[in-house]
Amino acid sequence: MSVLNVIDTQTITASQSGYVVVKSGVLRVLATSASSIQVDAGPAITLVANESLLISCGKAKSAKIAVATDAAAMVVTAEGFSGGGRHTFSVGDFIQTVDGGDTDGFTSDFESAAASGKKVTAVTASTITTDYDSSAASGNYTLSAADATAGTVPLIQRTVKLTAGSANVIVEQVQIVGG
Repeated sequence: MSVLNVIDTQTITASQSGYVVVKSGVLRVLATSASSIQVDAGPAITLVANESLLISCGKAKSAKIAVATDAAAMVVTAEGFSGGGRHTFSVGDFIQTVDGGDTDGFTSDFESAAASGKKVTAVTASTITTDYDSSAASGNYTLSAADATAGTVPLIQRTVKLTAGSANVIVEQVQIVGG
């Protein structure tokens, strides 16, 4: 028998948007009055009052940050992707950046919360250009050997934008467990 493990919950207010970091890729959505939900720029999904629906929001994406520039359009170099490797981010992905435990070097000037709605604007095999303004930082961030060894590595993670229709929508990110 399969069960749902609830990872996180939030309510998207009617006619408003919110963001969620993709962890499982499966959302259970519920509106107590007829409404809709839209994932990123996809089609609006009709929600019947008081009937939950499972929807996909795509795959989780994450990369460790080796370098981040202090620029109006922050450029992240993904750790471990030299020599032609590839991260999985695409232009248009919404993102957040987190310190991963490196609170000394990766300051708040480099951190972009999911709710800020920042996006990937360009990619190469090892870099991710964002529309996040990190120019207030005192210099570029570079991952230290000590932080790499300790596992306190900053991350860039994929988020999705959720837009509610005419009524509030309860959104739970769930993991399907069992079989």
